[in-house]
Amino acid sequence: MATYDISTDALVIRAVPQGDHDRLLTLLCPDEGRITVIAKGARSLRNKLMSPCRAFVWGNFELHFKGDMAWVRDASVIKSFTSLEKDIELMYLAQYISDVCCELSGQGEPAGELLPLALNTYHALCTDKYDREIVKAAFELRAAAISGYLPELTECIRCEKTEAPAFYLDVMGGGIVCSDCIASAPEIPEAEVPVDAYGTRSIIIPITAGVLAAMRYVVNAPLKRLLSFGITSEVDKKTFCRAAETYILNHLERGFASLRLYHELSE
Repeated sequence: MATYDISTDALVIRAVPQGDHDRLLTLLCPDEGRITVIAKGARSLRNKLMSPCRAFVWGNFELHFKGDMAWVRDASVIKSFTSLEKDIELMYLAQYISDVCCELSGQGEPAGELLPLALNTYHALCTDKYDREIVKAAFELRAAAISGYLPELTECIRCEKTEAPAFYLDVMGGGIVCSDCIASAPEIPEAEVPVDAYGTRSIIIPITAGVLAAMRYVVNAPLKRLLSFGITSEVDKKTFCRAAETYILNHLERGFASLRLYHELSE
């Protein structure tokens, strides 16, 4: 049975109690992608692994692999975002971010832009500078974009028009649709229509020019400037956030318990 060791920086995106003293960690690493490891004794107060081997920690990890199993030999904290745990609503939001990262990452596949996106999002949530709903929506749109679900936001996906009186987000179609195409098509521009003629769910969301501009910015901006945009009205903010969440959840074809709990607490 092959054994080997690696040293890597990693973000702890999940930490689950195991037994009386251990933790089962899910790490997101730059080169190795998603790794599941056992941190022996990490729940013991005097154990040196307690601080780095917990959720929302960016650290350096010495890992030992034997067959299909991996253990933490040593670890140290580079940056801790554990202050997110002090606010239960914020904790569930941060866990939702982690759950999406877990869903979009793969074992043995480099994390790419997903890792710095998660780190920047945690950092933004730890400050009072940004509206957490805007942070969440920006993460959702960018995560979808970098993971193969990039929406077409430059032109109508049906007629290729770049200008129109109004646009709609066709969630399942993966892009914007102009008002002319909406008027000539059988779909009704509501938030959700159960199925079309082919049995496919159709979700059409009306978006303003301001919302479209924000969406275009988020999918293209440098990560360090991801939140450097403005939403001018409360209506536009709600539409932007609803569109981002609806888009990623439907393309992932699943929901998240952490998101449900976050919404229950934030309502």
